[in-house]
Amino acid sequence: MFAANLAPERSACADILSPRLILRHLDAEVLRLGCNGRHAEAGARLGAALPADWLGEQALMALRLADMLADSAYAPWSLRAMLCRRSGRMLGHIGFHSMPGPEYLHPLAPGAVELGYTVFTAHRCQGYAAEALATLLHWALRSHGQQRFVLSIAPDNAASLALARRFGFAQVGRWFDPQDGDELVYLLEHGA
Repeated sequence: MFAANLAPERSACADILSPRLILRHLDAEVLRLGCNGRHAEAGARLGAALPADWLGEQALMALRLADMLADSAYAPWSLRAMLCRRSGRMLGHIGFHSMPGPEYLHPLAPGAVELGYTVFTAHRCQGYAAEALATLLHWALRSHGQQRFVLSIAPDNAASLALARRFGFAQVGRWFDPQDGDELVYLLEHGA
């Protein structure tokens, strides 16, 4: 068994488990080390080898690090590595863009929280995005009572659009994200 099956002592945010995945918090120190190009140390702290796909995501590391440093309460909602329970490999990442109810979501989905995910190319089309999404939605609902969720998806991302519809997300709008461009906005409301 690989070290990914044992949560490192360093994080106050517990692993979230699914049948095939460990969703492990990428804490501020892991992100800081990654931003500084110290990937071996970041991987050792995380308990998993960091793939080349992740090493190229410096902007995301810096963004989520800044978010956690600005408000420590955001940490449990922040970015998590998708680790394979069997191999310990990092397959992608998933997390919430903020804590619930950010101002930018009020026009389309007051009280909601936006999440996003990436499955690295070599691991796509194996159900990892669906498993991670179901697991994180369940965690937010069970642990925090969060019932409204947003996904923003590029109009040409057929796989993510199909996944959103499969989970019951309904399109509620469209916006332009300065980093990601044109996006369709989807909302899921539990209990609706």
